[in-house]
Amino acid sequence: MQNVKDLLIIHSVDLIAEEATGVPCATYTHELISKTEFNSQIYWKNVDLTVEERRKAPDINAWSIGTPVDFELHNLREWVWVIRTSEAMKNSALLICGYAHTFSIAEKFQSAGFEVEVNVYFDKADEERITSAQ
Repeated sequence: MQNVKDLLIIHSVDLIAEEATGVPCATYTHELISKTEFNSQIYWKNVDLTVEERRKAPDINAWSIGTPVDFELHNLREWVWVIRTSEAMKNSALLICGYAHTFSIAEKFQSAGFEVEVNVYFDKADEERITSAQ
């Protein structure tokens, strides 16, 4: 994913913060920074609630069945991301999360005094369009 590499360089990212609790293996970006020129220059951190923390948080749809989303839990998780990201970063961070969080988390970072740039990608569709346009 060249776009991610480009963002890391353009913004001199020192932290990749990710919504990654429950991910069964290392994420793409975690592997990227451990195997490339970014090794030891960029720290990776899962900033989401841990499984144990999530058990303690009320959730109207704890089984994730159907379409209901618990707005209060959604909001709580995002504030945790802001706190954990701001504590772990030195100068610049890249937060990777699901699309449903994109604009609300950007607003939270802005309200905390951070400069924010929003980039949205959809399951390789953008990469395929970029490649076919060249």
